[in-house]
Amino acid sequence: MTALVIVNARIFSRGVVFPASAIAVRGERIAVVGTATDARDAAGHGALELDARGGLVTPGFVDAHVHLGVGAMDALRCDLAGAATREEIDSRVRSFAAGSEAPWIVGGGWDPTLFPATGPTAAHLDDLVPDRPALLLDADHHGAWANSKALRAAGIDAGTSDPPDGRIERDGDDSPSGTLREGAMQMVARLLPAPDLDQVAGGILRLSRELLRAGITGWQEAALGAYGGFPDFTAAYLRLLEHGRLRGRPTGAIWVPRDLDEGGIDAFVAEAAARAVANARAGLPSSTAKLMLDGIVESRTAHLLEPYAGGDARGLSYFSPALVQRLIPALNTAGLSVHVHAIGDAAVRDALDAFARVPSDLRERVRNHIAHIQLVHPDDVPRFRALSVTANAQPYWACATALTRQATLPLIGDERLDRLYVFGSLDRAGARLAMGSDWPVSTFDPWQGTHVAVTRQPPGAPDAAALGASEGIDLATAIDAYTRGSARLLGLPGGVIEPGAMADLAIADRDPFAAPTAAIHETRNAATIVAGEVADV
Repeated sequence: MTALVIVNARIFSRGVVFPASAIAVRGERIAVVGTATDARDAAGHGALELDARGGLVTPGFVDAHVHLGVGAMDALRCDLAGAATREEIDSRVRSFAAGSEAPWIVGGGWDPTLFPATGPTAAHLDDLVPDRPALLLDADHHGAWANSKALRAAGIDAGTSDPPDGRIERDGDDSPSGTLREGAMQMVARLLPAPDLDQVAGGILRLSRELLRAGITGWQEAALGAYGGFPDFTAAYLRLLEHGRLRGRPTGAIWVPRDLDEGGIDAFVAEAAARAVANARAGLPSSTAKLMLDGIVESRTAHLLEPYAGGDARGLSYFSPALVQRLIPALNTAGLSVHVHAIGDAAVRDALDAFARVPSDLRERVRNHIAHIQLVHPDDVPRFRALSVTANAQPYWACATALTRQATLPLIGDERLDRLYVFGSLDRAGARLAMGSDWPVSTFDPWQGTHVAVTRQPPGAPDAAALGASEGIDLATAIDAYTRGSARLLGLPGGVIEPGAMADLAIADRDPFAAPTAAIHETRNAATIVAGEVADV
């Protein structure tokens, strides 16, 4: 049996910092939390000893909403993430296309603030990739840029109607301009060649090690299903697990297809339940269904209760309330939790209305949650606790970035500023909080997300105006949500530091409680322990 001792530590669990300074681990579990002498005695002779050097030891962070599969594929494609100008985007696309013999040029990560609100044009991409079809997703993966060859291959022209769950941006004569929103992306993405499974699996493995390096010991792959040019990543995960290569604790959420109708609910629920059983046997717990109800504010596809500023549009609702109110109870009855994507306040309300249709005793046996929760109407805040729905927050978004200032705030207007990322209100109302990153949309470093959750300011910008300062949460609440809250939500062991608990731990290089809140983002992970073993990453 392996043994480990951690000394000179500040120890955090269940929302408080302990007076203890050492931890003993025997095998996979914590044996003692106490003094260095207590820990050394419990671990026994020959135990590995780690000196935390006064750093904070927390339960392992758990990312409750991440897309490793998407990140793995992005690395294989034309990567536009971080390109700061249109000229840089153009250079990267030209260079990638010149070095690739693939029949399609595929990639993504372009910053939508670098283009007009209607998005980039097919004519622009035709100049960069004139010889074959090209499809490039934006940084949020909710919009795509297609060239003329790609549009023609998909049969998209002036006479093509928008799909129910998306929008084709158009020129003055109704011809497609080259930008596709939400479900319209799928009209082209369905034509893309299948990726190489071994390459995708290899990318997921590499990224899982990066999660461990950041102190993240568990996560949920937030969409196991084909959509937007990405395949179902289940097979890649199962291949890694079969060969014992994947460290950490992955879980998955089974994608609800966007073309599901009420007549197909029973068959889908039965299929999802069977997949969950098979995946769990293979080491990939997947007793959750992912239901995407709307899009994003910046493209006017998030579903709002009141119209967007300057118009009468309220965004898109991808499923009717009647379907959602049948589907969610059916999934819960089958033992499946529901992970809802809801950005707009109308989408949040639709989800809560459906959760209200589930008997209260059944709601307590599953782990329903709503992710993103960018806009929440004040009337709906107390319903999270009342309906046992966890608020799955992506805290890094809750600050005034360039995208927020340029594209989000003008569309919602000043009257809805107090509905943005209401983490503080949800916490005060007694809602359960969990946290994730939505990486690769934003960083998966939990200390960066924690910084924003507390300060409501971008990391490294202490003079920036806080985005709804009253909705910030304290440091202890944020760390607890990112550890115990997310572990509980995903049904993972660990989440606490106490004798008998699973030894999934993260050791920081400092104690952020001893420094100004403006410096939280400077915290770095120094070591990660999974099931009692120091992760070699």
